[in-house]
Amino acid sequence: MRIYFYVAYPYYFPHFLPISSVFSKYGHEVIYILSEAQNSSNMEMIAKENQLTYLFGTIHLFDQKADAIFFANPFEEAAKLDALTIFLEHGIGTKSTSFYHAIEYFDIYLVEGIQKYERLKTLYPQYENKLAKVGFSKFDPIINSSKADKKILFDKYKLDPNKKTILYAPTFFPSSIEKMHDSFPEAFSDCNILVKPHYLTYERKKYKKQLKKFQKWEKYSNCTILPLSEYNLVPFLTLSDIMISDESSAMFEFAALNKPVISNRYFKLRLSYYLMPKKLTKRIDKSKEYYRSILDNAHTYKETLQYTKEALQTPQKLEAKRLAFSQDLCGKIDGNVSERIYNLVKNR
Repeated sequence: MRIYFYVAYPYYFPHFLPISSVFSKYGHEVIYILSEAQNSSNMEMIAKENQLTYLFGTIHLFDQKADAIFFANPFEEAAKLDALTIFLEHGIGTKSTSFYHAIEYFDIYLVEGIQKYERLKTLYPQYENKLAKVGFSKFDPIINSSKADKKILFDKYKLDPNKKTILYAPTFFPSSIEKMHDSFPEAFSDCNILVKPHYLTYERKKYKKQLKKFQKWEKYSNCTILPLSEYNLVPFLTLSDIMISDESSAMFEFAALNKPVISNRYFKLRLSYYLMPKKLTKRIDKSKEYYRSILDNAHTYKETLQYTKEALQTPQKLEAKRLAFSQDLCGKIDGNVSERIYNLVKNR
């Protein structure tokens, strides 16, 4: 078979790579179609780093040469394609329901756990045959990683393997970055601190104040600001003990791995959001609220420090809730999700 993976944004790679590696393993031809609209140089760098065959431009999606095409964005023109089309969201079941209508124009709609499966089945009973509950492909490399993989990263960023590692992975907007203190790394001098900015923090001028904050933090010897080239959060989910985030769906991914998460609920907003608070309500997906009980929700910077220190001392505090929600959110976490997806596509 010839399989295409359409990459509209760099952060789709961690979801696609485990799947495409399985197709390659069984001798099928894999081609990545990269968007020309934005981030093209960054995506080409990633494709080369992973030794992928790639082409630029959506025009290749219509060349009638692919047997199956994977998407992670609601590409409506997929309905016009002769190939088998497969959709997976680039986040777990807490992502916005705005993606759900995509089920109408894709042949297969992959879901992670029972929560999204049941919700889609209720919303679109006529398309139940398109649904496939397979799990979360992004987790396969985590389950299949080794101690040697961890050591490579510890050595690369000169992290102390004898210390706990705190991962701060904020989104770009609404973000808590500007509200965090300049001396944040000092509060956890006995820990490694990794900061994984969203790629838009690096690429858009409107977020330059966020970069200035990181420059202040980087002066601390225990703090590492990960560069734009580190597009893949997965390895850092593997080696970190605690995550601090704000509205990124990655915090639910980390919690699903049964690790403590502190969710910052305080943000630096644009003026229009202060004038029209309802804009923020629309931007933040309400479906997340049901799952926030598996997180420590901090409404001030002081609470962020408090909950992080508590998590370092008693990481098992919310363990029962995290384990209960894990399968609901992500389905079966066994390192074989990509194999299930491969078998599903092959049989179709």
